[in-house]
Amino acid sequence: MSNVCYHCGLPVTLTNRVEVIVQDTQQNFCCVGCASVCQTIYDSGLGAFYDQQTSTLLPSVDLEYPLEFYDSLVFQQPFLQSSDPGTKTITLISNTIHCAACVWLVERALGVMNGIIWVRVNLTDKRIRICWEDGKINLSLIMQTLADLGYAAMPYQQNIAEVVQQRKNKAMLYRIGFAGFTMMNLLWISIAMYTGASGGQYHGYFQWLGFVLATPTLFYAGYPFLKNAYFGVKNRYMNMDVPISIGALATYFYSVYVLLGFSTRGEVYFDTVVNFIFVILIGRYLEASSKKSALSASTSLQQLQPNIALVKTNDGEHIKPISTIEVGDIVLIKPGERIAIDGIVRLGSGEVDESLLSGESLPVDKCLGDDVFAGTLNINGSFEVEATQLSKQSALAQIVDLVENTRANKSRIVCTIDRIIPYFVWTTLGLATITFLVWSPTDFDLALLSATSVLIITCPCAFGLATPMSIAVASGTAAKRNILIKNGDALELLSKVKHIVFDKTGTLTLGLPQVDKVISQMDRNTLIGIMSAIEKHSEHSLAKAIVHYAIENNIEQLADDFEMSPGLGVSAKVDGKRYWVGNLNYLKAPEK
Repeated sequence: MSNVCYHCGLPVTLTNRVEVIVQDTQQNFCCVGCASVCQTIYDSGLGAFYDQQTSTLLPSVDLEYPLEFYDSLVFQQPFLQSSDPGTKTITLISNTIHCAACVWLVERALGVMNGIIWVRVNLTDKRIRICWEDGKINLSLIMQTLADLGYAAMPYQQNIAEVVQQRKNKAMLYRIGFAGFTMMNLLWISIAMYTGASGGQYHGYFQWLGFVLATPTLFYAGYPFLKNAYFGVKNRYMNMDVPISIGALATYFYSVYVLLGFSTRGEVYFDTVVNFIFVILIGRYLEASSKKSALSASTSLQQLQPNIALVKTNDGEHIKPISTIEVGDIVLIKPGERIAIDGIVRLGSGEVDESLLSGESLPVDKCLGDDVFAGTLNINGSFEVEATQLSKQSALAQIVDLVENTRANKSRIVCTIDRIIPYFVWTTLGLATITFLVWSPTDFDLALLSATSVLIITCPCAFGLATPMSIAVASGTAAKRNILIKNGDALELLSKVKHIVFDKTGTLTLGLPQVDKVISQMDRNTLIGIMSAIEKHSEHSLAKAIVHYAIENNIEQLADDFEMSPGLGVSAKVDGKRYWVGNLNYLKAPEK
């Protein structure tokens, strides 16, 4: 009779034992919750989950909000993402997702439900993206199903995810700091030992001091590796932390073996244990930092959309969060502001920089009836915009979703690597065992050191992390340069590309217009001086090009009484005489 819970792996005692027949076999559970979750899994035809499980699971959990809240449109609205008509898409975050088996279970348990279009679970950031048909299934049923399976989920919010990530990074920094402190002290001890103290009266004292420093380092700073290795061995899944832990533990216990006098000619290697843990922790922290930096591209895009907007109502103008703006609301846009929502201009006019979406470097004139988009910049002019999309459904939100999807979808090579890693780890362990068996008849100490060296040197961390990290960093770097990667497989195929076809010229410009040639019936320097004096007061990209050209040619002039006509041109007085600079319609106007 098993003394561990069939579902979660926790101890089963006489006081908490729950016996249930599962698939004609009696199984033991630690609580009724685990038993009901297990029954739910088998009833759903997902019994293969227990063949893939690589970590412990939790019993069924309670939802954070009352069930009816999840079906309220007011509740859903801030979290819904852009989706096809008749469907809804939401991202949930669950810190109870531990391993690949959790991903498998969630995707299949939700995927078979009527009305679910697709489910994607990202183990890295513990997010669950779900798309369902509105009217066929309610969000409350989805949340309840997750809770019944033991996964506590909540709608994803950027600030919540950042807090969780910061807490993890802070804990890792504490471990790195502790390991670094003990490493520096052990290095001084090692220097003393290597320079003659190994044969003196303090030899034993230095060895015991190394033991005192290395023990907490291994079991505190190295705890994440030991924990993951334990679950891997327990569930017969060889993850990358298994050889790391075996190497560190073998070196540590060999040193303890020598310290206690069982070997008269061996040496302790407590400094090796500490240095190894410190270096691996640094590698993990750099990996997390690189991934955070690369994946912050979507956050940077989100920051282009203002968090608040000035909304016009019947009783005046009010500042509102963009999440509360509804379709049909009138939003006021002033010069120099970023547009908060997608909408249609209902009053006023101006020039908008839409390079974020179109790649075009020149501003676009906007007037009555024209569409404007969230995240674009209003260069000049004021206008009123009627919201046509919610903030979560804007064009900018769709771009952010595209970046997120690139992360959520595994490329073919990453899937291949995931399948190879367990075999690679087993091979590493096999080689270490063979090394020990070959050397042990001759020299036990040398055999143990050689086997440990094999474990450490052949650690497959780089093998398993290189490809996912390179894709994450490449996608993030591309996004920061306004290049969006829709599928990670594209990066793998990029080395084979010999020709690139662009569908528009706007995306190939530098975005900085330059004066190439001056054609004038008056003196060239006089013309540039007048124009640059007027354009100094304008934010238009062509105005900046003219001013820059004047500075390069040491042409300087002053203007006053500046006036601007959005979408048409500008005028000002230079040496007491008024001049106009703008498009042809502006210059032909009767008042000129």
